Amino acid sequence: MTQAELISFLEGLGADVIVRRFGPQETTPDSVCAYFFPVPEPFEGIRAWEEMLILDEYEDGWAITYGQYPRTRALQDEELKSLLTEWVREPDYRLFADYEPE
Repeated sequence: MTQAELISFLEGLGADVIVRRFGPQETTPDSVCAYFFPVPEPFEGIRAWEEMLILDEYEDGWAITYGQYPRTRALQDEELKSLLTEWVREPDYRLFADYEPE
């Protein structure tokens, strides 16, 4: 799935999506950041970091960083779509546990 396709899918699920880099411009790839729920006020730091899913592209799919640090393994398109759809229905970080890297 391309970055544009991922963004379109996330927006279709109701996410507020931004694309940004979390490192040096010349060596760090873009990350897709998705907010699915209203960010509680007030917040500090990067726009309520703990409320955001960060998706990074790897050779074999997209990995999700959630809850500030934990990360899934790279997920294939259908697996990624299914997990994100389930997350919107029931936003519980435990959903990601089965997809952590081995």
